[in-house]
Amino acid sequence: MLTKTNAKLPDIPLPLSLLIITLLSLCFANSYNGKFVFDDSEAIINNEDVQTTPLRNLFKNDFWGSKLTYKHSHKSYRPFTILTFRLNFWFRQTLVAQDFHIINIILHTIICILLLPVFNIILGSKGKNIAVYATVLFTVHPVHTEAVSGIVGRAELLCALFMWLSILLYNYSIYAKRLLCRWCSMCGCIASIAISMLCKETGITAIGICSIYDLVVVNKVLPSDVVTFIMIKSSYTDIKNVIERKQKLLIRLFILFASGLILIVSRFTVMGFKPPTFQPIDNPASFLDNIFLRILNYSYIYCLNAWLLICPQWLCFDWSMGCVPLITTYDIRILFVLIFWLIVGILFIYTFNPHEDEFLRYTIMGLVILIIPFLPASNMFFNVGFVIAERTLYIPSAGYCLLFVIGLHKLCNRVSMQYVLFAYTILILLFFTRSWIRSDQWKTETVLFKSALHVCPLNAKVYYNIAKNAADAGNSTIAQYAYEEALRLNPKYAQAMNNLGNLLKDQGKYLEAETLFKRAIKLQEDFATAWMNLGIVLSALKKYEESEKSYLMALSHRTKYPDCFYNLGVLYLEQKNYDKALKAWESATRQRRTHRRAWTNTILLLDDLGRHEDALITAIQALLFLPDDASIHFNIANILGKVGNFVQAEAHFKKAISKNPTDSMFYTNLGVLYHRWNKFDKAERMYRKALEIKPELHSARDNLRKLYSLKSSIK
Repeated sequence: MLTKTNAKLPDIPLPLSLLIITLLSLCFANSYNGKFVFDDSEAIINNEDVQTTPLRNLFKNDFWGSKLTYKHSHKSYRPFTILTFRLNFWFRQTLVAQDFHIINIILHTIICILLLPVFNIILGSKGKNIAVYATVLFTVHPVHTEAVSGIVGRAELLCALFMWLSILLYNYSIYAKRLLCRWCSMCGCIASIAISMLCKETGITAIGICSIYDLVVVNKVLPSDVVTFIMIKSSYTDIKNVIERKQKLLIRLFILFASGLILIVSRFTVMGFKPPTFQPIDNPASFLDNIFLRILNYSYIYCLNAWLLICPQWLCFDWSMGCVPLITTYDIRILFVLIFWLIVGILFIYTFNPHEDEFLRYTIMGLVILIIPFLPASNMFFNVGFVIAERTLYIPSAGYCLLFVIGLHKLCNRVSMQYVLFAYTILILLFFTRSWIRSDQWKTETVLFKSALHVCPLNAKVYYNIAKNAADAGNSTIAQYAYEEALRLNPKYAQAMNNLGNLLKDQGKYLEAETLFKRAIKLQEDFATAWMNLGIVLSALKKYEESEKSYLMALSHRTKYPDCFYNLGVLYLEQKNYDKALKAWESATRQRRTHRRAWTNTILLLDDLGRHEDALITAIQALLFLPDDASIHFNIANILGKVGNFVQAEAHFKKAISKNPTDSMFYTNLGVLYHRWNKFDKAERMYRKALEIKPELHSARDNLRKLYSLKSSIK
């Protein structure tokens, strides 16, 4: 039988608390040497905003580098997060995944350390021990792995960092003695909220947390007090007295809400007051016509999110496409939904308790931090493009950790404190181990994608990503099997059709590939990539007229598409329409200054047309954007060699060889240059070097034979 005692969780000195938090935050350090995985490719590697575009474009484009006005844009406006990626790139002038991972781990440590004072101001001096234990639990929670070990999770980390700063600054603005300090800290709070929102949209919810903190903790206004005030018919004098008594509170709340309104309007202005568009595969519940079924499925998703906080065993990089089957008829899962809402209802009723107990305000703030930051991902105000995203639980988990430790603290009054502390320690060790193992799975795509099969074996996107990863590694057999499995699970998966079509195209199975591309386009008419790939296949089948139409359709759906312009140029080259080919490649290089193949083809075509001067000018222009490209130096050397400028040609050949010392043609052509320059010994060395690299290279062997013959005749 439980006996009531006055025991509580033991106090931990501040220096020791900070040391424990810092050390435990390294539970995700296992991913420090990880690669770019999953969404990192689109957000960082393929995002020109991270590397080349002018800085002002960061404030015009979405998180993935697309124009916010583009109809397929997700409208995720996070310029400050992209700016930190840009700084990572600037530091090395190249993309080093390890740098990005280390910054994420450091940010998580700082966030955990900052969370301690945030909990301290919420809980006050009496709850300092609760603050420490809740922060420690937050520090090691495995649900954070995606946010910390996935580089794109930096949006959540930066958002949390500035949210905690905004709460601390808001608290300082309340208690600051000097008016200047008060207003400066309030401005700092608003600025932190704005920065947080520009790191990730969730940052705006800090306004709600600050407001309720001011009401519940600072001014001791409980929900039951609000109900009582509304129920009692107060006179004008009573209302006036309340306003006078709470004047400072009302001013602060007005500043918060006015600032919030300005930020929200500004945010919607940037996105053109148009919501993002998603497909049914992204968030199937949002496309249910029956509103009751929609709410039921949303509720079940809330259950799963809650379960991930309670028992983070099921962790998956993606929860879409069959991972969470829809509830459309009677289902045992409805029972879980009822239990979930019953627990939420009990907690909600408890917050309206008119008899204040020691933990009521703490519980309210825990619920506030848990619920309010989750609202943007809840589908309540607008549809989101995912079913479950573990990274969205990074900030809400702080509220859960606070509620959990409050429960432990209460349990100490009925169970021996030693047992509670032992159970808590075991939980921290389990969470640390789980986070360590899970962060290791985020190091490579191969392991990450395979780990999802145990959680979501019905998720077509898991197989899609396994296939994509296998294809990139050159394992076409596994890739084809996985794409076919993805299409078996989701026959309307247009992206899988497109990629499988690409695989078959590379194998020379053009007719099968054509069928798949046409099916993908039928499902998604504005699928620009499928239109381009269809154009490539039709060109290979000598259906030039249809191929051109496909390329133009792709460009009509995506005006900025350098790869499509490049392939269109190749089509025109095959038709011997050289002017159009040059114009297409010019468009490709204008849209992407580093498009190596378009530059190279332009240089080669101009040279073949006898326009050596134009070819040389184009090649020198290409070097401005690709200064270390071996093939461009090689082409310049060839052009200079043809016009007899041997000295400069030699310099460019050597530059090409220094950048790519394993290309036998570089040595062969440099040998030809020396041959023509009458530097026979050097020519012989170059031919021999070429044959060392590629013994079957006939051109080098023939030239060497001619050289020997010439040297013999001279003797």
